[in-house]
Amino acid sequence: MKIFTYFPTAVLLPFVQKYLIIESKDGNENRILPNPNLVLSFQLRGNLRSFESNSVYDLPRQGIAGLRKTARKILYPKNSSALLVILTGIGAAGFFGEPISEFSGKTIGLKNLISNRLLETLEAQLFFAKSNEECILLVENFLIQIKKNRRIDPSINTTLQKINLSKGQIKMNDIKQGLPISLDSLEKKFKDTIGTTPKQYANLLRIHTLIRSYSKETNLTNLAQEAGYFDQSHFNKEFKLFTGESPKLFFQQPQNW
Repeated sequence: MKIFTYFPTAVLLPFVQKYLIIESKDGNENRILPNPNLVLSFQLRGNLRSFESNSVYDLPRQGIAGLRKTARKILYPKNSSALLVILTGIGAAGFFGEPISEFSGKTIGLKNLISNRLLETLEAQLFFAKSNEECILLVENFLIQIKKNRRIDPSINTTLQKINLSKGQIKMNDIKQGLPISLDSLEKKFKDTIGTTPKQYANLLRIHTLIRSYSKETNLTNLAQEAGYFDQSHFNKEFKLFTGESPKLFFQQPQNW
């Protein structure tokens, strides 16, 4: 499996974190962990499938994957490839109508959300594209076309910033501090715009930060403490709910992305 990373043009920076093009020559199963970023997917070659909740289903040719609470696997057949758009926290709200929470736990075909004519044109253009860079340019042009002129509530941006700066290690009282809005109103607005509650978003970010910081020299007990877990059994339980495996077993296996 080969993975190529690209970064967005300036106009899309508030909404797109990065692009990934994933190529599988021999066929692969790629484990996808729950993460705080919604993802747009465009299949370039082959028919990708998803395995989750003990069932397998075909993924839409163009889709959006909502936030999830458990891991799943993406099944890549031989000689397949896909272009993924990793969105920022406010990214989905920049392209689609709220509430973004309606995407939670689902992968929805873009044909249910966007003009089929635009999607058919993009699919044809991607089919004839001669390079990864051309595919990225085509998808960026598509995203610019569907981008909405929507103003994000400043309290949402402030909350996101607080959570990101703390790497997910923040209490709700600290999130609420200084904001001219009740906690209930903040949670509702955050869920509508981001797709989940501030607390769940922080939990997703905390685990992801922990996984990214791991190396073979890392002591798991120290790693858990650095991430704010002072009860090892609580850390092990939450980690297994998140990845489906114990920390020790999980880190023995290679991670694709």
